[in-house]
Amino acid sequence: MYNNNKIKMPSSMRIGPPTLRIKDLQKELSFYETNLGLQINQIYETENNLETVSLGFKGISKNYTDPLLILKHDPDAKQTMHNFAGLYHFAILVPDRKNLAFAYSSIKNSNVHFDGFADHLVSESLYLHDPELNGIEIYSDKPQNKWKHDAKGYVIMDTLPLDLESLLSELNQEERKNNAFPNGAKIGHMHLRVTNLERSVRFYQKLGLDITYDWSRMGASFLSAGGYHHHLGLNTWHSLGGKTHVKDEIGLDSFEIIVSDRSIIETLEHKFEEHVQKDPNQLSFTDPDGITILIKSC
Repeated sequence: MYNNNKIKMPSSMRIGPPTLRIKDLQKELSFYETNLGLQINQIYETENNLETVSLGFKGISKNYTDPLLILKHDPDAKQTMHNFAGLYHFAILVPDRKNLAFAYSSIKNSNVHFDGFADHLVSESLYLHDPELNGIEIYSDKPQNKWKHDAKGYVIMDTLPLDLESLLSELNQEERKNNAFPNGAKIGHMHLRVTNLERSVRFYQKLGLDITYDWSRMGASFLSAGGYHHHLGLNTWHSLGGKTHVKDEIGLDSFEIIVSDRSIIETLEHKFEEHVQKDPNQLSFTDPDGITILIKSC
């Protein structure tokens, strides 16, 4: 599927909005608008006349560059099996720890159930899910000069309890009553369920990402560009040897990788034989589990 020419994603690479295929548009919109403070930026139709809604944060100009999330309404979408490849969670990065405290307070005040909390040494995270069980992580990074590395140069990460009392201490009593989700958030990384970890790692390495944390003994690996702790997480915790992704299933429909250098698109076009050329500034192809990736230039 690919040749042996090496490519390296630039440090300016970023993850763009995921597109979720959902069955109940109104329920999903109610969740994202009411509990996460998103607003509808655009409504349009895609293939097969599916209504598609792009969402961003309130206060952002209508002349937005990227939405935060795209919902594709497909009432006939197929249910997934328990061991499917696809979305583990998409991760919303907020600017700093105080904004993470605002996010926690806002969501808690909305009576949304959290799935968990974690201190990952490089970041602090809140976990929840939407009404159709799409996983969501909301996190802030710790200062990069505080990140530690092992002898191989890998970023040291872990999953430790998050000190919620310390997090809330970022806010005064009046600020804790604020239900406004913070502006300035963006997609920080994607975390995928895959059926064969080694195969998927090889694929994304050939796409130009570097391993930053090798947790393969526990069924997971993390990759990034430019030394970030991870732009992409992969795991087989529930999907090892399971069912690959099928188009028209609920859940993750696609996600974007955005680059500023058009030559990356040209290089990938020659590197990957199986791709669909959408337009001069975008490539679309699938990973070994059938997950669609859009490579865009900006």
